[in-house]
Amino acid sequence: MTPQRRDPKAPLLPSFDERSNRLHPFLSVVMMRGFFRLTADVIGTDHPVLAEKSRRARPHWTRHTHAPHALARGAELTTVRDNLRHASIATTSIYLQSDEVKRSRQMDEAFAAP
Repeated sequence: MTPQRRDPKAPLLPSFDERSNRLHPFLSVVMMRGFFRLTADVIGTDHPVLAEKSRRARPHWTRHTHAPHALARGAELTTVRDNLRHASIATTSIYLQSDEVKRSRQMDEAFAAP
């Protein structure tokens, strides 16, 4: 779909299939890869390095992006585990990262004068 024909208010992914109440996984992968290519085409002239990264992007990368961002913004580890459909919390724990700024801020708050 060309950028001129794309409705900016349209959802990135379509509604769930009425019969199964879910989007077929293959369809979502195809659509996301198309989105990455379209993004690369749109930004290619002004941002060639970012466009190349977008062309190489894979839908699975969004999982690796979602987890640390959700955790950094306060989502509980169990919620992120469930969103990623991990069986084990240990698998999700690999996304826990030491954030020096956040840790420093928390220590300042913990030991602040009353």
